Parts: sequence; C-alpha cells; structure tokens
Amino acid sequence: MASTTFSFDRGRFRRALGGLGSTVRQGTGNLLLFVSLSATVLVVASRRSTWRGPVWAEFIRMLNAVAVRSLSTTVATGLLIGIALVSQAVYWLAATGQTGLVGQVIVILLIRELTPILVGLLIFGRNGTATLIELGEAHTGGWLRQFEIQGLDPMILLVVPRALAFALGAFCMATVLLLSTLLTGYLIAHGLGLIAYSIWDFSDMVQRAMTVRDFIVPPLKCIFIGFFVALVCCATGLGRRDEGDELQRIVPRGFVRSALAILVINGVFDLVG
Repeated sequence: MASTTFSFDRGRFRRALGGLGSTVRQGTGNLLLFVSLSATVLVVASRRSTWRGPVWAEFIRMLNAVAVRSLSTTVATGLLIGIALVSQAVYWLAATGQTGLVGQVIVILLIRELTPILVGLLIFGRNGTATLIELGEAHTGGWLRQFEIQGLDPMILLVVPRALAFALGAFCMATVLLLSTLLTGYLIAHGLGLIAYSIWDFSDMVQRAMTVRDFIVPPLKCIFIGFFVALVCCATGLGRRDEGDELQRIVPRGFVRSALAILVINGVFDLVG
C-alpha cells in the first residue's frame, strides 16, 4: 500500500514537472520568435527597397489613423487626466504648503510613468484592436494567400508600416496628451485659486524639475511601446490559422499580450534609466 502511494505521488510529480517544462519551453519559444520578428522588422525597414508605393501608402494610412484620427480621444483623455491628476496634485500640495514641489510631482507621476502607459493603452484600444480583427481574417479570408500569389511579401506590406506608424504615432500622441493634460490641470487649478502664477511660470516650474533624462527616456518609452504593441497585434492576428480559433478570442488575447508588453517595456526603461 505504501509503495503504491509512493508510486502515485511520484507519477503526479512527473506530470506536474512535465507540464511546467512544457509551459516554459513554449513561452521561451514564443519569446524567441517575437525577438526574431522584431529584429526582422527593423532590418527590413532599414532597406531602401522596402519603401515602395504600396508600403508608403499603408504607412501613411496607419500613421493618419494613429496620430490624426485618435486626436479627439487623446485630447479627451488629457482633459480627464488633467482634472483627476494635475489639479488634485496642486490642490493637496497647496493644502500642505508645498506648492514648490508641483513640478517634481508632475514630472515623476505624469511624464515619466503615466503618459507612456496611457499612450500604449490608447493605441491598442483605437488601432490595435482594428489590426487584430483585420489581420485575424488574413488566413481564413484567403487574401493573405493572394498576396503571396502576387509576389507581395506580407511582412513588408502589413507588419513593417504598422510597426513604424504605431511607433511614430505613439510619440505624437504622447506630446498631445501631455500638453492637454498640463493645460487642463493649470486652468482648473488657477480657476479654483489654488495657484496665482501665470501659465508661463507654471511651464517654467515643470521644465526646471526635468532633467536631461526626462527629455530622452519617456519619448523612447512611448516609441518602443507603440512599436511592440503593433508587433504583438500583428503576430496575434496573423497567428489565427483556422476558423476554429474564434475571432472574438483574439482581441482579449491581444490585450493581455499588449498590456504585458507595455508593462515590461516600462519596467525595463525604469531599471536601465
């Protein structure tokens, strides 16, 4: 009886260990595939022969969708964040008599941390989901096969322009989001009588709290986040091979992967910076 119990426990341990090993191996393989995809996109994008008429047209179309069509959403988000974050920060600092720390609080909370994460989420919500649905029909709809028959490389035509458009669009969105947030926060705080100095003094206070790192790292964060969100959405969408994998499952899957990518990139930059 004891030997039977021991044998059962050992078999269960082996199955658990095998499941863990399979999960680690699959995760490592997916990570390596994603790294190779990123390197391939960068190499292909650096070639002059890549940027022909259809690729340029797709790049302009996606950049317009990310940077221009999302403008109203970005400004609205900036208004809400300005009300919820900047004005509240000014209020509580004024209540404690520490208004001189307004610039430092805004730089730490808004510029360094919150803006890159919000930009990543906005890009996924506005453009990543559309990419997931569009590319999710590539295999099952048959039009990806038509590209191959016509001699068109799907990597060049579909992935490269989206990755670069998302990256550049993320920088543009971050700029608009930051300006609208700071302007809204100042106007509300000034209207409530929390601060008496002009908007130029407020801007100077924020700039004085910034270092050289703050002019480099947060923009790079946004660019990398936009780039990798695009790659995650493209890889997830193109990874749908048959109709058995329901299209409704692709969006939640892409959101989880994109959120992980955003947090990982943000954490890596914080550690390195």
